[in-house]
Amino acid sequence: MASAKRRAIPPDPIETQRAIFKAIAAAQEPFSVEAVVALVDLPRKVPKTQVSKLLAEEMKSARLFAGKADGKKAFWHHDPKAIATSAILEVAAAEVLTAEALAQKAALLCPRITLNFKTLQKTLLDNGQLLKVKAAPGTKATAQRLINAERPEVYIESEIALLLKEVGLTRLPERIQALPEAESPGEEELVRDAAEKIFAAMNRIAFAPGTTVTFYRLRQQPELSNMPKPVFDRAALLLQKERRALLSIHDHAARLPAEEREGLVTDGFGKYYVSIYAR
Repeated sequence: MASAKRRAIPPDPIETQRAIFKAIAAAQEPFSVEAVVALVDLPRKVPKTQVSKLLAEEMKSARLFAGKADGKKAFWHHDPKAIATSAILEVAAAEVLTAEALAQKAALLCPRITLNFKTLQKTLLDNGQLLKVKAAPGTKATAQRLINAERPEVYIESEIALLLKEVGLTRLPERIQALPEAESPGEEELVRDAAEKIFAAMNRIAFAPGTTVTFYRLRQQPELSNMPKPVFDRAALLLQKERRALLSIHDHAARLPAEEREGLVTDGFGKYYVSIYAR
């Protein structure tokens, strides 16, 4: 008589969760559910449904983001939109390009991200993070260019150089600089100290280096819970300005109740951010 089949022992939930998180943190690019199942290092096979459930929970907590890889639904512990946005702003701060050229160049920096870069640029224009400026000399007036609103130095430098050239003068590039914002030493020190606390807390509570942390979670940390909102917001924005971190913008903040909107970081000019992660 044939022996009865033994029931398979299901994987330990805690062990499975740790293994999945380890596989997610190690991913260098967006991954599919099947890829996670293949990467999870466990003695027993993990059901795809269990992996999908854990991934869905991570997305609800804003620690995981949806995307595409090879035409299929995929996930990543980085926000693809934040990465693409950062690429656009970085290129726009380094060069003065048309919208078409800017989208193409930024997309080359993010080969695994399939977002529409032109659509992202429109959002950045609406948010005031990008600005339209006149076309380059010798080109059609309709070929307007885009610049980084917070870092317009390259554009200003080129325009001043052209004006000087018209009157027969030249200046070294380093002499043509945009003036920094005035800020009292006391305020600057306070904001910088707050930025260090936010950066340390962010890296401490992220489940893996470089993963996203919501500002809601950050504000719950003891060293940040009593920090005045204006200081907290300026400190978070400083981390992004110094390119130590990236902030994810909230697309529909205006529709949120005032209490929820208060928990976001804002620049005071209509832009709201929901989360942050170290670069």
